[in-house]
Amino acid sequence: MHVVIVGAGEVGWYLAERLGAEHHDVVVIEQNEVIARALGEELDVQTVIGSGTHPSVLRTAGVERAEMMAGVTQDDEVNLIASALSKQLGAKQTVVRLQTDELRGPDGAELRELMAADLVIDPDFDTAEEILRLVSVSGADEVYPMADGQLVVLGVVVGPDSEMVGRSLADIGQVDTWRFLFGAVTRNGETIIPRGDLQVEAGDHVRVLCNASKQQEVLQALDAVGKRVRRVMVLGGGAVGARVAERLVRSTDVVLVERDAGRAEALAERLQRVTVVHGDITDTNLLTEESVSTTDVVIAATGEDTANVLACAFAAAENHEAFTVAVLHRLALLPLVRQFGIDAALSPRTASANAVLQQLRGGTSSVATFLDSDVEVDEFVIEAGSPGDGALVRDLHVRRSVLLGAVVREDGSTEIVRGNTQLHAGESVVLFARPTALAEVRRVFGA
Repeated sequence: MHVVIVGAGEVGWYLAERLGAEHHDVVVIEQNEVIARALGEELDVQTVIGSGTHPSVLRTAGVERAEMMAGVTQDDEVNLIASALSKQLGAKQTVVRLQTDELRGPDGAELRELMAADLVIDPDFDTAEEILRLVSVSGADEVYPMADGQLVVLGVVVGPDSEMVGRSLADIGQVDTWRFLFGAVTRNGETIIPRGDLQVEAGDHVRVLCNASKQQEVLQALDAVGKRVRRVMVLGGGAVGARVAERLVRSTDVVLVERDAGRAEALAERLQRVTVVHGDITDTNLLTEESVSTTDVVIAATGEDTANVLACAFAAAENHEAFTVAVLHRLALLPLVRQFGIDAALSPRTASANAVLQQLRGGTSSVATFLDSDVEVDEFVIEAGSPGDGALVRDLHVRRSVLLGAVVREDGSTEIVRGNTQLHAGESVVLFARPTALAEVRRVFGA
């Protein structure tokens, strides 16, 4: 499958990495020659130096035969023009990154239609939504809805008092009241798709698939239930921080710290129920004065990764019970997150990339990828006449890098799969897999 990506920023780079791992034919258009060269040296993709607004550059990238063109630069206008030109030149689908509220809203509807974009994404909006899900599910450090929200993947650190500790996954699977599945386990920095003989240990970071209505029960069984959120501190009043504060203030006490005086004043006028403080998020005296030690959740969402990590590290040291979230744009700092006791790290690249992957794959209803691993969660529709139609799960014999997790029946009900679960055409399966195994998954469930 041929894919053209315009822009090698954090979203474009991540997309190229994911699609390259699936052995797609990926071409990245980037104006900055240094960035283009670095991308080409690190990833198995082609690069074209130039602007996505130039037809000659798009032709050089082979856009006329592209299954998709993704315009994901920081410039909304460039992305829109690239979409319109790509459609004219023959691209089947286009994705446009839009960050301006006016262009994303009703006033921009006619322009979006004129530019022929099939999907519009906004990394800041998507990141804010991920943060809000984390706050709503206290105790998890990752929350990914699947199957239209009926199922959910929870990222959780197994607590020392969990009743799962010391038990094998096969043993856990025999307990009828525990209707969930361990899809991935990270231990000592290595992530695996586990099998039944794996024993759960305290401190394991696990990704668990369960029914959305059972997530609190799962968190309790894993000794990972967080306390009720009453007070939140949002560090950074940019697009992400402002959106999070605006939503959370409806149900919690919110303090927002913003370094720019003019923006802090504007936010104070706009978000009248939010306590807006003008100051630097790395000023520990300021954080202490604003009672970080009694805050339930601290969210650092500025555009400066180092500041986000340092502020969350200080909050974690001052208040061991606080849940800390750092937004990262550069993954080089990811190893410091756990080291400094920070509970969760989010990146604008993953949420938006998940939406693009979902659009590209067509038959995939949901996609969830993770910052620290190439394991991902996918939802596939079982097609009539495929090897999976009518088969028992135990008879599919998929490779070890694929683990079937749940099936969504045609009546909308969901079921965590076991070996004797039978699958039928028209149903959806939710599974954990590495990108290199997705071709086999399509063979099993595609006609």
